[in-house]
Amino acid sequence: MSTVASPEDLPRNKLTLLDKLQMFMTLLPAPLAIAWALLKSPFTSYGRARSWKRIVMDRASLIVMTGMNRRQARAFFGPTRKAYDDFVKSKKWEPVVEELGDDARLLWIGPKHTDRVLLYFHGGALVFGTVASSPAFWNYMQENLKKRGKPTGAAILNYSLVPDQMFPIQLKQTVLAIQHLIDSGAKPQNIQLVGDSVGGTMIHQVLSHILHPVEGVPILKLSGPLGGGYMMSPWTRMLDTPDNCLITDREGKGDFLTRRVGLYWANKVIDGVPESAYPYLNANTAPTGWLDGVDKHIKRILITAGEMEVLRDEILKYSKAVAKYHPETTTIVHENGIHIDPLFDFLVGDDARGTLTPKILEWLDEGFSV
Repeated sequence: MSTVASPEDLPRNKLTLLDKLQMFMTLLPAPLAIAWALLKSPFTSYGRARSWKRIVMDRASLIVMTGMNRRQARAFFGPTRKAYDDFVKSKKWEPVVEELGDDARLLWIGPKHTDRVLLYFHGGALVFGTVASSPAFWNYMQENLKKRGKPTGAAILNYSLVPDQMFPIQLKQTVLAIQHLIDSGAKPQNIQLVGDSVGGTMIHQVLSHILHPVEGVPILKLSGPLGGGYMMSPWTRMLDTPDNCLITDREGKGDFLTRRVGLYWANKVIDGVPESAYPYLNANTAPTGWLDGVDKHIKRILITAGEMEVLRDEILKYSKAVAKYHPETTTIVHENGIHIDPLFDFLVGDDARGTLTPKILEWLDEGFSV
């Protein structure tokens, strides 16, 4: 009986000898760069706001992001399923996995629970898996919501990566996940969509699909509006256009992203995709009025950006566009924060959760009924 090869085993995703040598050379100067970052940290507001572990992790991430190609980054971060399996193993839990079809699946953090659900779309630019700390972050939200009398299920959508599958497959997988929750008994008003980086873009895609259906993608059957959508550092501009380019003065201020890296990833995501897909993928280039009517389909929206992140101004531009059509839009700029900052606190095991994580918890709490 033949078995289907894992996407990680496909030739286009396997590391060549040259890839491995380049990775070694990329990481070789890391100790010196990290030492310099630690030495200068007391002299910047960004550095003073962080533990030494965060400074090390942020700088190491910058080295990785700017020095690795798609295959290398995919291998370095590993599959989303591995991050999930490692987390549930550390908790001594059994994995709870539901196949959705189209090579998508839900990875439940703990038991399946549909009275209230956080449905998480992970970041990674659609080219690599989730940050290893994301299951711990959403489990933290679960635990604290339970303490407040609101037991909540949390599920990670394990979706296909580029170039194994291109748009609109990821949108289709997202729709399948939401519809599966509803068919399992979850009420739309008790589902909150949450996503970081391109996961935030996927929330934009879902809302766009509801307003402007994409051919070949199932229509969501909602009996009422979704409970909420939280976008952490959403990737709202992928590509430059002739009349509008990503302009930022945040480079070198602490973020691990750079404009060049963002454009490199974006070209992988957009490759071969028709221009009609751009409003779904490249949110800030959507036509005027694209989100008109969004308030009828989702109750509340939270958008957060790091003060020091390269995408900050693009995120704020998008937030302003959303708020024009949805009065229940909340925007938070995280002081001294970088891209997906809260996940990095959990990545290094910092007990201090920063100033943004408690605000996210409060917002999610307010969105769930008792």
